[in-house]
Amino acid sequence: MHVHRRAEAGRIVSLLLACTLLAGCRCRLKDPPPSGTRYYVPLGSLQCTGGGKSVAELEQQLRKAGITVNRTACGVDGRMYPAVCGAPDGRIGIFEIPADQAGSAAALALQPLSTLPDAAETSCHER
Repeated sequence: MHVHRRAEAGRIVSLLLACTLLAGCRCRLKDPPPSGTRYYVPLGSLQCTGGGKSVAELEQQLRKAGITVNRTACGVDGRMYPAVCGAPDGRIGIFEIPADQAGSAAALALQPLSTLPDAAETSCHER
């Protein structure tokens, strides 16, 4: 019976060691830190009718202007809008660009995403 307890204790120690090692790996598996600053621009779409520009169109405009786009996403600005056809729907394009291109981004009406504390990424389903 004494041998059985030692074997069980050994398994527990091994299990704890494995958990500790796996927990340490978890940090390395997370998304890499952003490689730039995140900016947004309203898509100009309206409730009921859609319209506006797509994120792909805006990304192409940025690239033509010489801005490096590291990552693109769709989102909503997090603001409340009355539910009325023809009113803004709050959809935005989110672009991660190098921090040293902030002046170029501002010249193209992009604003830091940090100015929209309630903004959230959403699916990029094009209308």
